[in-house]
Amino acid sequence: MGKDFGGKMSLRLSSGELISLRGTFNVSPTRQEISSVTNQDNSTDRVSTPQASKIEIVVADGGFDYEKLMNGPRFNATLVEEFTGITHYMTNAFFVGRPQINRLNGEVSGLSLDGDYSKGSN
Repeated sequence: MGKDFGGKMSLRLSSGELISLRGTFNVSPTRQEISSVTNQDNSTDRVSTPQASKIEIVVADGGFDYEKLMNGPRFNATLVEEFTGITHYMTNAFFVGRPQINRLNGEVSGLSLDGDYSKGSN
């Protein structure tokens, strides 16, 4: 079974607003981060820290009111990978991070969506 990646991807908010993805689309689907600690006798233990599911994105600057975007109410988001047939859902989502606009190429980085994540296949 092969693995397919890339192709046309879109982000739509529950308001109906379509946001143009530009580059990075990284998914952190787990709700925990696992790390290890070493005890004084050289044995190791595992530590689980609760985390929000996260999708990191880079988008095209659409002239958004970024204060409003970052401080707005929670929403549902749908990210569709047309080539792979995979759809990502974030419910009860909100934007996190600090947007940075590259004025040379119109790219906005520093944004992530946090919320309740699920993935479906078409």
